[in-house]
Amino acid sequence: MSAETLRDEDLRLMELLRHMREELERPIPHLEALRLDLERALELLQVRNEALLRARGTLVQADPLTGLLSKEAFGEALAQVHQSGEVFSLVWVGLDGLSQVTRRLDPGVVEEALRRVGQLVRRALRVSDIAGRVGEVELALILRGISGDRAFGVCERLRVAVLKYPWQTLHPELQLTLSLGFASRGDEPSPEAVAERARRFLAEAVDSGGNQTFPGLYY
Repeated sequence: MSAETLRDEDLRLMELLRHMREELERPIPHLEALRLDLERALELLQVRNEALLRARGTLVQADPLTGLLSKEAFGEALAQVHQSGEVFSLVWVGLDGLSQVTRRLDPGVVEEALRRVGQLVRRALRVSDIAGRVGEVELALILRGISGDRAFGVCERLRVAVLKYPWQTLHPELQLTLSLGFASRGDEPSPEAVAERARRFLAEAVDSGGNQTFPGLYY
C-alpha cells in the first residue's frame, strides 16, 4: 500500500475519531476513560500522518513548541492554497495578554502554555485545515473550503475552547484568551492581500477588548 493511500486512510479514520469524540462530550462518568483513549488515538494518528508526510518529503519545519507549522512553512502553504484557486478563509490569531504575563512566569510555564494552545488548535480544526505559528504570540489558520458564517463558527469554536480551558491548573496567574481576525479569499490578487485583511480584523478585535472574533456576525 502506497504512502498516499495510507495517509488517505489515516485522514478518514481521524475524521471518524473526531466525530466520536464530539458525541462523547456529554458528562457521562463511565465514558471518561473511552474519551481519553480517543484523545490518545488522535494524537498518535497526528504523529503517524506527519511521519508519512516526511517519508514523501513534503513536511517542512514545524514549530517546536506548538507542533504547528513554522512561519516559513505556513507561508508556503498559504501561497499554494491561494494559487490553487480554491475557496478558503485565512485567520490571524493573537494570544491575548500572553506577552505581558510571560515576564512574570517561569519560561517552562510559558512553553507548556504554548504547547497546550497548539493541541487545542489541532483539536478544533478539521483534517483539511492548516495551522501555523507566525509570531511569538500569533498563530494563523487556513480554513479550506469555507468562508463567512462557517469560518466564523470555526473561529468561535477555537476561541471558546481556549477560554474554557483550565489554565490555572498550569499557573494561578494564567488565563489565556484569543482574539481572531479572518478574511476570505474573495477577489484578492495575492495571499499577502488576504493576510493583510485578516491582520486588520485581528487588530480591531484586540482594540475592542480582545477575546472575540472579527468580523462578527453583525458585519
